Parts: sequence; C-alpha cells; structure tokens
Amino acid sequence: MSSYLLSDSKNSCSYLSHQRGFTLVEIIVVIILLGILSAVALPRLQSSSDYQAYTLRSTILSSLKLAQKTALAQHDSSVYWILERSAADQWQIQLRIDSDTTDSNVADDVTPGQLADPFIVNAFVGYNVSLESGPNRSSVSMGTGGNLVIMYNQLGDMVEVVENINLAQASDYPDPDDATDRVDSSLTFTDSNGEFCLSLTGYSYDETCR
Repeated sequence: MSSYLLSDSKNSCSYLSHQRGFTLVEIIVVIILLGILSAVALPRLQSSSDYQAYTLRSTILSSLKLAQKTALAQHDSSVYWILERSAADQWQIQLRIDSDTTDSNVADDVTPGQLADPFIVNAFVGYNVSLESGPNRSSVSMGTGGNLVIMYNQLGDMVEVVENINLAQASDYPDPDDATDRVDSSLTFTDSNGEFCLSLTGYSYDETCR
C-alpha cells in the first residue's frame, strides 16, 4: 500500500516538473497581437458618427498646438485660432495673425485664414471658459453660423476668448489692451466622446481639464 502511494507521488511530481508557464516573449507576442486586433476591429465597431467626431476632435487639438507654436514664433504678434460651424455638418478652422498689436484697429492686418479647408463632419462641439469679468463663454453645442475665437499672446498663452463675432469685422476680434474678454480658467471642450482641454498656458490635451 505504502509503495503504491510512494510511486503515485513520484509520478505526480514528475508530471508537475515538466509543466512550465508562459515565457516573457510569448506574453509580449500575445499583447502585440491583441493590440493589432484592437486597432483593426475598433474602427469597424464604431459608428461613422463616432469616427467623424473623433476626427474633428483630433483636428481641433492639432490646430490648437499649431496656434500655440505660431504664437511663440511670431513674438510681437497676436495669434487668433478660430473654430466656425459654417453649416450643420460643416466645420472650419482658421489661424490668423495680427502683426501689429499696438495700433488702435485690432486685427486690421490679420493675415488670410489658414487651415481654411472645411471639414464635412456630422458632430457637435460645446465649450466652457470663465472670464475675469462678465459672463462665461459657454455653449452646450455650437449652432450653425456660430464661431469661437481664441487669442494667444507672444508667450503662447491663451489670454482672451470671444464667440459668435463677425469675422470680417476687425473691431470684433479680442483686443490685447481690453480686459473684457480675458480668461481666468482653462477652456473645456465637449463632444460626443467626452471632454478635452485647452489650458491657460496654451497647452491642449485629450483629457478633462485638470
């Protein structure tokens, strides 16, 4: 009896000794394959409207980064980033530069709009930012014909925000000498995928404002 138990115990130990776990290389290969499958399958699972909204968000974030870099490179100029909903399913992003911030006619010498090709996107964008004085700039969803204008200073900071102005009217643009439109908080954007942020220092990122 005891010899049988001893023999069975030896066989069990021998079986366990031949078992082994996954190697690090195997785990890494599995993770890589899962990543590839996710990258291929996720766009197919998402609706076209989700994909359009994500594309618009990515474009906004990229253009905000470009606006800050432009402001840092322009030194004595004010840079205006403009988001306009020109039609229900059409968005336009522009970047304009005022090369003389000392004249009394702000934005008279704004350069022609850049990034001017319209985006055909069936999506919504909302925003909220508080001002040092006056009501907040806020919209649950920008309406057709609406626009949002953000002014950067020479340090690349977001300093002023106006909304729904006449883009052809120079006096409607933010005035660096007028504190009426000066911001005192980060600007929170909202779309169907959640929130993303533009900080006071001009840093834009794909997360809720911290």
